[in-house]
Amino acid sequence: KPGGPSVLIPLPTFNVPMMLWSPPAKDLPIVDLPYERLVSCLDVPTIVTVVLGFLALERKVIVMSTRPSLVLDVCELLRSLLFPFDLCAPYVPRLTEPFMQTLDF
Repeated sequence: KPGGPSVLIPLPTFNVPMMLWSPPAKDLPIVDLPYERLVSCLDVPTIVTVVLGFLALERKVIVMSTRPSLVLDVCELLRSLLFPFDLCAPYVPRLTEPFMQTLDF
């Protein structure tokens, strides 16, 4: 039993159930930010689309705001939702003005 509570999911097609466990608490990503910040500026369907439709597929995502601290928090919280996976593409949570021209939209 890897971590904590487990869930048994019946898979009739395979005749074998799938068992999912939560990882041990020590293995969870440590994010010292409230997820309320993320949900307060993005709705849940948008969060799911960004995480599963873009980040998980290693596509480009640009987060923009007039408040730089909010951008950094949102980027870190979105990245944490990939757990247990991690980004292997370049991750630049804050791009300075001189490098804005390098973006390829």
